[in-house]
Amino acid sequence: MLKSRKGEWGYFRSQRIRRLLITMVLFAIPITILITGALYFGSKRNVMTIVAMIGLIPASMSLVNLIMFLMRRSLPEEEYRTLKAHEGNLTVAYEMYMTSEKQNALIDCLVICGNEVVGLVTDKKTDRRFAKDHLTKMLRADGMQVSVNMLDDIRKFTDRMDTLNARADELRSGIRFTERQGYEGYGREDLIRHFALNYSL
Repeated sequence: MLKSRKGEWGYFRSQRIRRLLITMVLFAIPITILITGALYFGSKRNVMTIVAMIGLIPASMSLVNLIMFLMRRSLPEEEYRTLKAHEGNLTVAYEMYMTSEKQNALIDCLVICGNEVVGLVTDKKTDRRFAKDHLTKMLRADGMQVSVNMLDDIRKFTDRMDTLNARADELRSGIRFTERQGYEGYGREDLIRHFALNYSL
């Protein structure tokens, strides 16, 4: 879990640890420069202080990123195992946090089959309508004409997963897809997943 990649279960948890370490290092560098400069020159009024202040900019940005991940929680293991058992041959992504100027949306799980994209949203603060509309808009901007739906009940979601698996051949038949330049090796569903993850933290 500590090495979970984007779109995998445990991603938020692993990123909290990773971002914490990165943030600590980024703050340690300018602080070390500041202290070293003050000791060497005998005063804080030196060029090393300016370098240290500039170095605080990426450290502060990393801190903001860390805070964003500290506010997110990975899906409970029991729920993840429930979803995992229904994956079948669906294209799946976990733990997506989409941000926009207006609202943010936490999607626990996203499944893709043909033109069907269904998300599980259990976070009470997330507006499912916004999550649906925002993801639809972003995917269509990338040339993916799909039907997006969001559910908030894990039992209904796993039922939908089972239905998609049962109808997978039918849902995928007749869909034309030409491999895109720069995305060689990506199938259509893999590309939809890739784009959806790009919209996420």
